[in-house]
Amino acid sequence: MKNACIAALLLLSSGLTFAQSQGEIIDRIIGVIGDEIILQSELENDLIQQQMSGVDLDGGAKCTSFEQLLFQNLLLNQARIDSLFITEAQIQSTIDQRLDYFISLFGSVEAFETEYGKSIAQWRDDFHDPIEEQLLVEQMRGSIDQSVSATPKAVQDYYNSFPIDSLPLISEQIKYSVIAIQPEATEEEKERLLVTADSVRKLVANKELTFSIAALRFSKDPGSKYKGGLYENVRKGMFVPEFEAAAYSTPVNEISPVFETDFGYHFLMPTDIRGEVYSARHVLFSHDIDEKDLQVAYNLADSLALAIQVDSLTFEKAAIAYSTDEETSNQGGKVSNFQQGGMKHNVDDLERDIFLALNNLKVEEISVPIIKEDPSGNPYYVIYQLDGRISAHVANLQDDYLMFKQQCEAEMRQAAFEKWVAKRINSTYVRLNDDYKDCTFEFPWFPAGM
Repeated sequence: MKNACIAALLLLSSGLTFAQSQGEIIDRIIGVIGDEIILQSELENDLIQQQMSGVDLDGGAKCTSFEQLLFQNLLLNQARIDSLFITEAQIQSTIDQRLDYFISLFGSVEAFETEYGKSIAQWRDDFHDPIEEQLLVEQMRGSIDQSVSATPKAVQDYYNSFPIDSLPLISEQIKYSVIAIQPEATEEEKERLLVTADSVRKLVANKELTFSIAALRFSKDPGSKYKGGLYENVRKGMFVPEFEAAAYSTPVNEISPVFETDFGYHFLMPTDIRGEVYSARHVLFSHDIDEKDLQVAYNLADSLALAIQVDSLTFEKAAIAYSTDEETSNQGGKVSNFQQGGMKHNVDDLERDIFLALNNLKVEEISVPIIKEDPSGNPYYVIYQLDGRISAHVANLQDDYLMFKQQCEAEMRQAAFEKWVAKRINSTYVRLNDDYKDCTFEFPWFPAGM
């Protein structure tokens, strides 16, 4: 590392470039930050990526992008000095996420490999070190951010810094809870489904029925039945564990035994397995909900609503004990806002049926049981409770404390980072190519007098 750094410094100081024997420039070093080097190709690739993302680059784009690379390498250099560590599992997980994204863009593993010109295994090798460095940069930045926490007084001062006429208008917000009651199959119905699934599997295994026809006739999975039951390029961890276990324990183009998941009974046939990515056909046999089952679910929902109304049962306890919505039942039915944090929801962002169910309720009132459909088209019942309503208003500290706290901490994090950068520039070897002397940087990367 040190020898490579010294060689890089010599190249930078002399203005030399990496070149072919004919004199054509391949790449050159344009910056050195501690033990890290920045290549011209890195800057050019960053600008190309911005253009591909639709960013309109102005005359200062090159200087702005270069300074971002300087920030990243300053963080990376300090991460190595501080001996920060990224596990191999973290690296591989991030690589998997990137692969999922690119494969979804190109539509298949084959199309991705054709476009990239290398196999997925080669892509993983090529991007292993760059992704490790990116994660180190993020961890270093996170360690700076961790020192930031806004006290109530800091939030108060931040709020007071706003002129009254510049405070934003907040649309109406609500807090609400839900109890979901989905009809359940009886033991007799489960046994019937299992027998049916096994019978159809035998027909497919004996080639008396094609997998595609079996999926079309019998599968209750709307996402695959019209594609012959096929799911392509599935990344490990995307489907339920039982499905994944069957896919990886069954030889390609052979039929698995029937297995059970929360969705019902399945059998599958892997069509391709490439390490962390696989493709498979499957047929899903799920419970047909009839009027009797739906009535049972309604009766339970209605009795819960009545018990809550007469105060013999709280909504929270009912949700924990009876709700089939796993995301909310363990928090007493309360519905979180995953995008903005907290429990408040802008009414403009609510689904239409939820808005209509809650719109005429008073705080702590509950709705009548309302019928809905899950993604598979199966009906079920829900009960909503309106936990709170905040009318449209000019932002204030009492109603919008979390929003102001988040904004205050964002500014504090930026200030802490700027202070950190200024300090590290003064204690880190920094050398830039003279071509960038005319750039207007946010920080003094060029030493005074150069």
